[in-house]
Amino acid sequence: MNPVSAPFIRPYGTNDLGSVIAILRSNIPKYFFPTEEEELRVYLSQHSDDYFVLELGGEIVGAGGIALNSDGTISLCWGMVRNDLIGTGLGKRMALYRMDMARLKWGDRSFFTSTSHHTEGFYKKLGFKTFEHTPNGFGPGIDICKMRLEPINQWDRRVSPESPV
Repeated sequence: MNPVSAPFIRPYGTNDLGSVIAILRSNIPKYFFPTEEEELRVYLSQHSDDYFVLELGGEIVGAGGIALNSDGTISLCWGMVRNDLIGTGLGKRMALYRMDMARLKWGDRSFFTSTSHHTEGFYKKLGFKTFEHTPNGFGPGIDICKMRLEPINQWDRRVSPESPV
């Protein structure tokens, strides 16, 4: 692979706003509603320190953030990949990167995400479990799926006495 086209994740900067909004718009109407653009703008104006962008070939094609919730869980916030790149593995790369950054910053805690039924399967593949499903919760045709991933227990990685290894 050409090094120029290798995916690269970096912190969000205010000059990235237009590219992030373009990614959101590329995912309307299946994944987002047009009214969510203003919510994203407000979020980025208040939480840009924990937001990241994914570049491919010098172009921003993915983005997403992390946040520590009042209950001690970590949220994955506003994660998205440009629509024509969904299914290429970039979303997974972005999600795993954000989870790693969150663990470095806040330790090994439970993760939470509020996503749509369109991306519920994506998060299930990462180990998340749905604990609440609200039909049309985001609006007509987009359900809310609240999902959780429990922390990695370091002791679970031990070799058991029964193990042949």
